[in-house]
Amino acid sequence: MTTSAYLALRDPTARAIALVRTLHCKPPTFKPEAPVSGHIACPKCKSRLNFRVTAQGQTYGRCVAADCIRWDFQ
Repeated sequence: MTTSAYLALRDPTARAIALVRTLHCKPPTFKPEAPVSGHIACPKCKSRLNFRVTAQGQTYGRCVAADCIRWDFQ
């Protein structure tokens, strides 16, 4: 199974966390060089999902739509 096919089976929150980490937490440390914040398209409702990645590699995200994706430091 390809990575994209596997991600399609996961819930939207897990997909969002995986996308943020793929973009900003590169191997071998899996941490960004500096804290990062930004936004991506929400995988659940296609609205705006704001995220933050700490220098330690922890992620935080919240969709602007009510009752949508939200997670605290993972």
